Amino acid sequence: MMKKGILAIVCLMATILVSARGVNEQDPKYGKGAVPVDENGSVCFTRTEQIPDGMSADQCYDILLNWAKGRFAKPYAQAGRILNEDSGTHRYIFHVDQMIVFKSTAFVADESKISYNFQVAVKDGTFTMKMTDIKYRYEEGREGGGQIFPAEDWITDKEAYNRKGTKFLKSTGKFRIKTIDLKDNLFQKAVNSVYGNY
Repeated sequence: MMKKGILAIVCLMATILVSARGVNEQDPKYGKGAVPVDENGSVCFTRTEQIPDGMSADQCYDILLNWAKGRFAKPYAQAGRILNEDSGTHRYIFHVDQMIVFKSTAFVADESKISYNFQVAVKDGTFTMKMTDIKYRYEEGREGGGQIFPAEDWITDKEAYNRKGTKFLKSTGKFRIKTIDLKDNLFQKAVNSVYGNY
């Protein structure tokens, strides 16, 4: 039994290592330029899509708003609330708190709370999604509630890479990877909700 237990642990560690090596710092998904900043130096992820032919702006907006109300409620998020909602201009902003998990085993749970604003604007035959105001509360369970880091100081090209710019730093690279994965998932789910309802 002990040998089997040791073998299971070795296999698990090997899987974790293989997964970590599977991320290429030069991969366009995670590599240089994958975390855009706006004119103010703030991290801002954006994606714009065409509204399907025959769908009105009102219909598109209602679908995206209903999707967000479901997606940013428990259990998907710890908390989600509307900061601003204007059906007249077809715009809304949700503030979201949720967890991102870097590694979870029977022995280790490495995770962080992430908060962000998710914005949608429907205009001129398109809908635009934005993920902004990203912050992390890492090791929240520690005395003092952990540390809070803004994305600008944590996941940009300058902060996520080593000095040579060849590899991700262990402390910040994992935040960059998980944030990009979360952004891609949210944007794609929102797009799917529009085209799936057409």
